Amino acid sequence: MRYNIKQIFVLIMFITFTTACAEMLDPKFDNMLSEEQIEGTSQNFLGPVLRAYSQIDNQFPVDMDKLTDNAVDNSFTGVWSICGNGGFRPDNNPLENIKQCYEVIRSLNAFIPKLIINEGATIPTPVRFYALITPQDSIDNIRVINRSKGEAYFLRAYWRNELLRNYAGRIQDGKTVLGYPIIGDSVLNSSDDLNIPRGSYDDCVAEIVNDCDSAIKYLPLQYKGTDRVTGQTFNDRASGIAAMALKARVLLYAASPAFNPTDDQTKWVVAARYAGEAIKAIGGTSVKLANYDDYYFKKLNNGVFQIPDIIFRANVLGNNSTLERNNYPLGMYGNASIGVSQNFVDAFPDQNGYPITESPIYNESDPYINRDPRLDMYVAYNGTKLGPKDYYTLNTYTGGADAYFPLKNTSRTNYYLKKLIRTDVVDFRPSSKVNTARARIILGLPELYLNYCEAAARAWGVKNDPEMFGFSAYDVLLKIQARYKGKPNFLNEVIGTDVEKFIKYVLNERRLELSFEGHYFYDLRRNIPNNNVLSLNVEVYGIEIDKISNSSFTYQKRYLETRDFQSLYMPIPYDEIANAKAIEQNYGWE
Repeated sequence: MRYNIKQIFVLIMFITFTTACAEMLDPKFDNMLSEEQIEGTSQNFLGPVLRAYSQIDNQFPVDMDKLTDNAVDNSFTGVWSICGNGGFRPDNNPLENIKQCYEVIRSLNAFIPKLIINEGATIPTPVRFYALITPQDSIDNIRVINRSKGEAYFLRAYWRNELLRNYAGRIQDGKTVLGYPIIGDSVLNSSDDLNIPRGSYDDCVAEIVNDCDSAIKYLPLQYKGTDRVTGQTFNDRASGIAAMALKARVLLYAASPAFNPTDDQTKWVVAARYAGEAIKAIGGTSVKLANYDDYYFKKLNNGVFQIPDIIFRANVLGNNSTLERNNYPLGMYGNASIGVSQNFVDAFPDQNGYPITESPIYNESDPYINRDPRLDMYVAYNGTKLGPKDYYTLNTYTGGADAYFPLKNTSRTNYYLKKLIRTDVVDFRPSSKVNTARARIILGLPELYLNYCEAAARAWGVKNDPEMFGFSAYDVLLKIQARYKGKPNFLNEVIGTDVEKFIKYVLNERRLELSFEGHYFYDLRRNIPNNNVLSLNVEVYGIEIDKISNSSFTYQKRYLETRDFQSLYMPIPYDEIANAKAIEQNYGWE
């Protein structure tokens, strides 16, 4: 076998940008390695793939929920506070990543064509991952190249989807939906025309789906066992299941009202079919979901890095306590960055699944009892025990140590973030500091299940299974609820097979289950039809608590702020519009 490595010096390039033309597409390469250098080590050879992985943020994007009614920024002057309250603009967008996306995409475009294997040849690959001692060594060298090709396709799909979900939208006519400028397989030269218009949304989706399909072709379904190419030691890399899950996410967004203005029902069918195929491939609903603690960090701290329901994650961060430092209350030496809203607390149903507005057991005088178990898992409220051995009791009643007080690191809402926070081991008291390991989950089985629930209900109804997967939208939702011992009373007694009620329930499940993981911001926007930005601009509340006795309190919702956005869609930065006249701005950003 022979590997084509001609002009491989472009593989490890770092792409920089000038202002002569559209910045995101401006081709200027530096830090190039020679062909000999690249052939010398496998690390050099795989540089573009490794770099594409490394660019993925490994911290949970908890701050994104400050742009929604899930939370507020406790700093009135922080960028998230400003952007959530009318300051979100083309030149002030904390989520802006166009240049980063194109940098990675173009590097992968240069890399992928080099992974050409002439199957009929007998000359070994010039880049050796394993020394040629046995015949299997030669085979495994080829297998690494094929796996790397699959990883490159997956990563290109990932970064293309970052562009799509951040910048896709209807343009000024209010109807046409565009995606990103499509450069295909091009690396772009300075002589190329860089004034490239945005492609249609559907064309961008097709490009990403094709990359996912190519990744599925070359990648192992899952990394298992001790195989040195596809064994479990590589479980932090892209897999076939990861590519299937990413494809399912892309197709769900494509079917959603904000990007499907004609309400093409076939898009829901396609989204449901591929989400179902991914679930079936991973083992259907027979997979036992990890419990909350194991899913997010405990197993990582015990050196167990292969959890079936973590489909794709960023690198594990060891000895990390950033989230705890940012979000612990003042009494635990934290900075209380996130104020969890009363809106979010009210979204948790009672223990039987009934919304609190319909629940016969909800008690306004004691609002935290008989609630969905995730409320205690995700939110720290008045009386919550925190810290190693529960040494700290949160007191957010008026006059309590943790109640909101200006100029102190306290929460404006009188609620604190508990989800993703390790209060059992991380301790900031003097000489007691303990860190933790964590990893941001990029694609998880709970999201995939919920993708299927939403799409399948829209496509086929709540309890139908025309594709013979062995599960319906209803069955899969029960699987999610079983993770935290939820009860289906409301589903069975009220919803039944009513699709619209079921979808509303599923979207609330997404809000809770995927909270503070970077999903809710996008879910809100994709599910709003007809450019109705007013649906985003909701009032956000906290709670005011007065202490009557040690066991008796009164509760009063307290208005904090109103979200203020001028468009459903993210704006294209001003400099991109100025330097590439063919790029059209999204609706609402005239």
